[in-house]
Amino acid sequence: MSLKETITTYAKKMKLGPHHAIERFGVMTACFTVTFAMLLTGTIASAVANNRSQLSETALYTASFTTSRTELSGTVEGIYTNGDGDRALVLMQFSDSSVGSFSADAANYQAFLTGSNERLDTQALGTNITGSIIVFGSTGYIGVVLDSDAPFAQQIMSLTLRANSELVYSEDAGRNLSQDLRDDGSFAEFDQWRVFVNPGASGTVEAPSLDSNRVDPVAIYYELVVAEQEEEIRTQMDEQLLQMRAVLNRIGEYDGEMSRINVDGVFIEPPEVPVQLAGDAVTGDEAEGEDESTLELETEWVHPRGFDFDWRSGSVEEGYLDAIMPADESSYVTFLNEKARAEDGSTLFSGNEMEWILTDGNDLQEYGHSNQSMKPLRDIMNNTTQAYQEYLGLKSSYQVDSYSELLELEVTLRGVDSAGSVNGDEEVLLTY
Repeated sequence: MSLKETITTYAKKMKLGPHHAIERFGVMTACFTVTFAMLLTGTIASAVANNRSQLSETALYTASFTTSRTELSGTVEGIYTNGDGDRALVLMQFSDSSVGSFSADAANYQAFLTGSNERLDTQALGTNITGSIIVFGSTGYIGVVLDSDAPFAQQIMSLTLRANSELVYSEDAGRNLSQDLRDDGSFAEFDQWRVFVNPGASGTVEAPSLDSNRVDPVAIYYELVVAEQEEEIRTQMDEQLLQMRAVLNRIGEYDGEMSRINVDGVFIEPPEVPVQLAGDAVTGDEAEGEDESTLELETEWVHPRGFDFDWRSGSVEEGYLDAIMPADESSYVTFLNEKARAEDGSTLFSGNEMEWILTDGNDLQEYGHSNQSMKPLRDIMNNTTQAYQEYLGLKSSYQVDSYSELLELEVTLRGVDSAGSVNGDEEVLLTY
């Protein structure tokens, strides 16, 4: 059989001839249809899986808010949960410019909660939820605690907070609502804001302070706000100690040069060390690996507006003030005020007032800069004086600024203890 006859026979068996064009079209159409359907199904399945994954991971959908009538702004700091996953805290903070313009009493707030989805459609809540509102005194922080009868389901929730008392007046109150709030007349009538959260998501942060049966503003505020700030201050103080030790080492080098470097047999007589740093030493070791820092400043002189207590072995939560206040002082407010008004210790030292006497009895400062022969000794004098001033600047920042920042955190925590409030009334959180 010739090649042509073989091809013709094969074409007939495969129905590739001109008489089977319609059949071939139908088969090809069916193949394309099935392939398209499979691709579409896979795409939809992938999109659904991605949406579910995003829902399971995303705890916060609203990063900031603005109240509808008074136009106070703020941010949502995070969504926190207890170990069992059936209690959540939505923590919010008003901006610094808004602090003082909102009520610091939790009794003046009410919350509304409903289920939602990515399209902002209202849905039924997946679990039964009750709640309470916390205001952390005048710190600018406010939170809503949500208690569920079971671990939170994977569900977006729409949380609306209402301030029942307006402390500021806005001429255009309620007129500039965003598009998604205009259909809800309550935002024009009441001072409200809305956030979207998912307490059942893996993106929440576990907070041991929420495990207690009692909602404790002090414990919550310390863990979620103060602890991180305290750690930053401690890290800063360790860095200051390292810097001070380096400058003290440099001063030691300059002291050695005074007995080593001379001009024609004339040395510098070691000057009297300023009382502000005489005998100072930074002892201990810096943090390395799992070993924590043990650095410590040993000093006889404390800045009049500064402090020198053992901050490392204590904490803001345990408190420092009671231990450092004088026995005859009963008010920490008075104590801190007197400290802040004390004489500025930086005025107690001036490099120009130091005496730099040479071993031949002459004053080094009487030699003018044009006298190049004395330059080696003059360099030692200038370097030492500059190091003294640099060290005292670091010591001032350490004893005055950093110590005060620690105590200010304690004062803030005490303020939360005395002025923080919790509204746990039965109707403080309405669900629908």
